[in-house]
This record gives sequence, structure tokens and C-alpha cells, in this order.
Amino acid sequence: METTEKTERRWFANGSGQFCWCNWPGEEESVLFHQGSGDTLMLNPLGEFLLKRLQIEQLTHPELAAFASDYFEIDNDNELAEAVMASLRTFRSLGLVISDTL
Repeated sequence: METTEKTERRWFANGSGQFCWCNWPGEEESVLFHQGSGDTLMLNPLGEFLLKRLQIEQLTHPELAAFASDYFEIDNDNELAEAVMASLRTFRSLGLVISDTL
């Protein structure tokens, strides 16, 4: 019997050179202007972390969750995994991230 290895989708920032960030001291949210789409977004700390991490390297959903867990010093549980996936879906719909498999 042949086994098929499921390859995890890798995510990366779409046009990361087009990301313009603004943060204010004492504020949790950050503002992102994406030159490619012309969109300006207010992001929570998790959203900011995920997009900035994907500007550095291509990562899978579980890898992103693990990095976020370490960064925010929180449990890498189903709640975090769901929040990361929801963010990725939103970012993909806005054209901010793409994956190697659509």
C-alpha cells in the first residue's frame, strides 16, 4: 500500500517590499499600508507579527503558530492555530499573502 505524504502549504508575504508600517508608542495596534493594493489596515499584535514574520521567510501554518506561541509566550493550542489560520485567510483575501498551493 502506497502512502501519500501530505505537504503543508507554505505562506509568504505578497510584495513584502510594498508593506509600509506605522506604530505609535504605547499602542498595541499597528497600521499597514500595502502599496500594491492601496489598502490601509489596522492590525492587532498577532496580525502584525504574522505578516512581519512572513516578510522574512515562507512558513507553514503550524510553523507560524509555533513562532507566535514563542513570541507571545502563550500556549500553542487549537485556539492559537485557529486564530493564525483565520488571519492567513483574511490576509489572502486582501492579497497580502499567498501560498505555494492555492
